Amino acid sequence: MSPPAPTPRAAGPRPPAGLTLLVGGEEFLVARAVARVMAAARAVDPAAERREVDLAEPAGLGALQSALSPSLFAEAAVVVVREVAEASEDAVVGLLAGVADLPEETWVVVVHPGSKAKKVLDRLRAQAVRDGIAEVACTEVKKGRPTRELLQAEARAAGRRLTDDGADALALALGSDIGLLVGALEQLLADVPEDPIDAAVVTATFSGVAEISGFQLADAVWEGRARLALQRLRWGLTSQTVTGPGAVGSLAAGLRALVRVSGTPRGLPDADVARAAGVPPFKVRSIRQAAQSWEAGRLADAVIALAALDAQVKGGLRPGESLEPAQKEHAIESFVAATAGWGQRPGRAPRRGVPGA
Repeated sequence: MSPPAPTPRAAGPRPPAGLTLLVGGEEFLVARAVARVMAAARAVDPAAERREVDLAEPAGLGALQSALSPSLFAEAAVVVVREVAEASEDAVVGLLAGVADLPEETWVVVVHPGSKAKKVLDRLRAQAVRDGIAEVACTEVKKGRPTRELLQAEARAAGRRLTDDGADALALALGSDIGLLVGALEQLLADVPEDPIDAAVVTATFSGVAEISGFQLADAVWEGRARLALQRLRWGLTSQTVTGPGAVGSLAAGLRALVRVSGTPRGLPDADVARAAGVPPFKVRSIRQAAQSWEAGRLADAVIALAALDAQVKGGLRPGESLEPAQKEHAIESFVAATAGWGQRPGRAPRRGVPGA
């Protein structure tokens, strides 16, 4: 009778790569990648330390050598090396030598901008390292499509789906800070069990919570939602997330988009309208719907009224004239209250000039 087969030994936690290269300047992505390396190291040894080294400092090479030296008690450590692109040649050579001969349970994370000192990055990539090399792209995420794609990738990683308009609505509501956007998405994924996460879900979740932007104010005005427009204006001014000049600028941008979209041929696909009018694709449908309520004459009236409002907010209608802050706010409020209804009321708009004049 043959002896029983030995019981396989349970696999332990998987350690991080000996060297992890974080390439790019998006701080949120860098911080998250470092946190993940730390989590993997602490799965191997819960007492693993994090040691930071600025390699461009005069004492950077000595600090690196100290951080990589085996300690008396052999503590596990993750050594995060920054400013490599600004470091001296001696420091770079020291770094290459250090990662080539890593102590047990010591892992190195190198943060590199990727945009300069590319030869240093190539030398690191070519270095033989215990447990191999991992590379994580941490490129700065631009507004628009790159931000949308990042957010959708985050949703997919969680087994969920975020629509194009949902990602764009999230960015429109909260701005361009990637860390804030990812945190907001994580909140949505935790709070909303249904898929997909779309613009309606985002708006319902963050309405009244997110800071009001000038563009949200403009949307309400040109879509003819006077009550909502006034609510957004007052909340934005109270919370100081909307300023007088900023509100006028956003209103002007919204009006330009309305005029441009109104001038595109009927039946033109949304993507073509977006390119022709210079607006985000996800906004084409809502702008088209708003444009249906605006006659050419009323749009002309709105242009003239907005020009007069711009003069009031920036100082006054005549040289040397300046309005008090409360008067400027009143002028904006009057414009919003009147203009938001122009696209909804039958008949001719008020006479050309500042609304209420």
